[in-house]
Amino acid sequence: MNGKVYDVVVVGGGPAGIGAAFSAARLGLSAAIIERHSMLGGNWTNGYVLSILGMYTYSGNTKIVGGIADYVVERLSKLSGTKGKVGNFIPFRPDEMKLALELASSELGIDKYFGSMATGASIENGLITGIQVTDKSGIKEVKGKVFVDSSGECDVTYLAGLGCMSGRSNDGAHQDATLPFRIGGVDEKKVIEHAKRNPDELSVVLDSEGNVSRIRIMQALVEKAKSAGDLYLPLANSEFLFNTSRRGEFVCNATHVHVNNFGDGAEIARITADARKQAVSSLEFLVKYVGGFENAYLIDSAPSIGMRETRRAIGEYILTKQDVISNARFDDAIVRCGHPVEVHDPEKGVYYVHLNGGDDSWYEIPYRAIVVKGAKNLFAIGRCLRAEFEAQASNGNGPGCRYCCIHND
Repeated sequence: MNGKVYDVVVVGGGPAGIGAAFSAARLGLSAAIIERHSMLGGNWTNGYVLSILGMYTYSGNTKIVGGIADYVVERLSKLSGTKGKVGNFIPFRPDEMKLALELASSELGIDKYFGSMATGASIENGLITGIQVTDKSGIKEVKGKVFVDSSGECDVTYLAGLGCMSGRSNDGAHQDATLPFRIGGVDEKKVIEHAKRNPDELSVVLDSEGNVSRIRIMQALVEKAKSAGDLYLPLANSEFLFNTSRRGEFVCNATHVHVNNFGDGAEIARITADARKQAVSSLEFLVKYVGGFENAYLIDSAPSIGMRETRRAIGEYILTKQDVISNARFDDAIVRCGHPVEVHDPEKGVYYVHLNGGDDSWYEIPYRAIVVKGAKNLFAIGRCLRAEFEAQASNGNGPGCRYCCIHND
């Protein structure tokens, strides 16, 4: 790498990673992002979590995060990629997000290495000195002073031989993964009419202009279609869709697949294929059973399966479920999060545990939780930070993008 030593090297260009890199660059530090895909955004753009969730409390009434998150939304709005806040989140279109992040990172002078995977880490006397990166030309070393592990799977931490935790503490089980997909050609007026006639089948939320912002397909209709053999959706009993910011265009979050070994490429191929089968079946179900979807069509599905939880680093402090639900405050707080515990459990299905302070409250995450034990200059953020299984299901739940709360300046 021509002997260059970066001030900050970030592995993983998802929401947490761009927060770290953008913040470093705005402070005048040299920064690099190592990203295995050919775009920034992580689960935003590669996993089709087409919403920024975490800037507001769960009620949507109070804004608790700004900084880089505001900067991203501003850039996205200029490209007409979002109409702004809807409820407690900000929906957007994926290609406008890709472009917004690309333009912003270039303007900030951040070096990016796409199609590149961290495959090794050098550590000397408790300091990471470099990351071995593999791309199509071979193996290179990226050197830096500070390293940020926002890989989602704690790749840097793991490769450096430092401690990681994974799955539930009692059995190692992981949360189910999801592959969202986009639908076009939806007649919103007919959807509203269907919901009014059949409130037990469908519920809708309208925006200030009277357009459909969210659609919930209720259990009664889902089970009816399953019983008739018209829907392949083995691990879910409802479907949730929200408008991406254009009339008639929605993203559907319904598919679920079990994850046993997130590091096994053959398993990832198998569960991804199953999720795509669920997506196609879900569209066929919507066309047949829901008014307003008669002429709907598949725009696209997420390029990659969206993982909610895999490896987590062993940090100086472990964020607990009790911290989350009791609205904990810390002297070294660096993050706010207002999302409840949301677990996509492989046995129980989806369940929530709300914060004791109510849906307009929040808790904090301390700096200690991102400092990786055994390395003085390595920090694990996003879903890699040290947290109990259920605590991580609030702040680091991949396809929910809760980790945008890392972006507070």
